[in-house]
Amino acid sequence: MTSVRPLAFVLCLLALTPARAQEEGRFSLVPFVLPAYQPETSFLLGGAASLVYQPPGGSGRRDSQVLLAAAASIRGQFTLLLQPDVYFLDDRLNLTATASAARFPDVFFGTGAYTRAEDEEDYTPVYFEVELSPKWRVAPRLYVGPTFRHQRARITNMAPEGAVRSVTGSAGGTTLQFGLTALYDSRDNTLNPTTGFLGRLNLRRASGDWGSDYTFDLLRLDARRYVPLPWGQRHVLALQGLVELRRGEPPFYDTGRLGGMELSRGHLEGRFRERQHLGAQVEYRAPLFWRFGGVAFASAATVARGLDDLEARAIKPAGGVGLRFAPLDDVPVNVRLDVAYGTQMSFYLNVGEAF
Repeated sequence: MTSVRPLAFVLCLLALTPARAQEEGRFSLVPFVLPAYQPETSFLLGGAASLVYQPPGGSGRRDSQVLLAAAASIRGQFTLLLQPDVYFLDDRLNLTATASAARFPDVFFGTGAYTRAEDEEDYTPVYFEVELSPKWRVAPRLYVGPTFRHQRARITNMAPEGAVRSVTGSAGGTTLQFGLTALYDSRDNTLNPTTGFLGRLNLRRASGDWGSDYTFDLLRLDARRYVPLPWGQRHVLALQGLVELRRGEPPFYDTGRLGGMELSRGHLEGRFRERQHLGAQVEYRAPLFWRFGGVAFASAATVARGLDDLEARAIKPAGGVGLRFAPLDDVPVNVRLDVAYGTQMSFYLNVGEAF
């Protein structure tokens, strides 16, 4: 979904929260103003304020935070975001929510894994979105609960005879989704993990029976594993697999989008899009000197209309290298600069790891 792209940047602004309280819980208000760069947006400038609760050191409880953020690019793109991620009742209840608005001039190449660069077409979507997901802890590190998502979209600045006008979703509209979400998290650190596993499963359905303009089902599974390597401290092999499956008629802006600043770096996000999206990546992370580190990464992903349409020759590989710098020695968060090649040479400047 297009509106997620700038949100990934402002969410990274949380990276420089203060060191954890060791003896007693405390609240902190943390403001940020940070630049970023990615091919889809060019240069971004973002500001954020995060209210953070840090539980007592040694309690084993998780941090809670409420984020208010905004970002704008030199291409006229902007996003506003309010996002709480709060734990209650000694971490037995986790509440996550998102309220966002975005105007994001974008490009459309068509759908499928074989679109052509010369078919690039400009358009401008405007999004308003609310998502709510309360989850209860049903086992150690495992949270499960219902999820609700409401999105309104308006598509503007379309070419009079362009391809955007012919696809599902060109008129914009309302999407209402209800479903189930599950989260399993055994990572040692949420900002820059060196060991553990993270799994997110989302099952959602949009239906005209409850007021949605589109009817479709979504299954999204994001699995990540972090393996410490034996030949040195903070040498880590990070792996990610993503499966996005849709059934029905989703709008084109809510289909799987290959590329971006996280998975499939080196491909412009949305360069290839369709209902089904499968991808995987691996990244080797190593310290260099002082507060600098380096990474090397590779990915492979594809899109297809249906599972029967998946083809090995449609897989899009990409890879690259990156430099990391930790601004604070007591906070495990890096400023990252990545250089990647997939369908084009791409540069990414941001805060926080890609995954």
